Amino acid sequence: MESIIFSQMELNRNRTLEVIAGITEEQADIVPKGFNNNIRWNIGHILTAQERMAFRLIGEPMELPEELMNLFLNGTKPADWQSAPPDLATLRELLEGQQARLRERLKGRLNEKLTVPFRDFGTLAEALIFSIGHESLHAGYIMALKRATAN
Repeated sequence: MESIIFSQMELNRNRTLEVIAGITEEQADIVPKGFNNNIRWNIGHILTAQERMAFRLIGEPMELPEELMNLFLNGTKPADWQSAPPDLATLRELLEGQQARLRERLKGRLNEKLTVPFRDFGTLAEALIFSIGHESLHAGYIMALKRATAN
């Protein structure tokens, strides 16, 4: 089961990377009418939410800077940012390296009990399975935002 979860996470991440290919810095920052966030926020949210689900829920230290984590929390939006977000190349690089890092740090640990309550989940495996759907949801938002911001 562990190999299936990690494989699905990597497959999903590769799809997300395909979705964000070709997005410009300018396009990434447009918040179209009817949306609360932009493409950059959704990319950062995918990255940081996965980090929280993988590590914080089992009491492990996260490797991404706290300032970065805070930019993309649930309920945040670009209009409220007090500091500049990372550029797309940085976000893409972090997304590209995250899956291997998760696999390396979490191999053999997916049955660990969560130490931080999250929904009704009991184990890390359950949280990571949820994260696959969560990433897909936000990749869908990115696809919609790409259409809404296309010139």
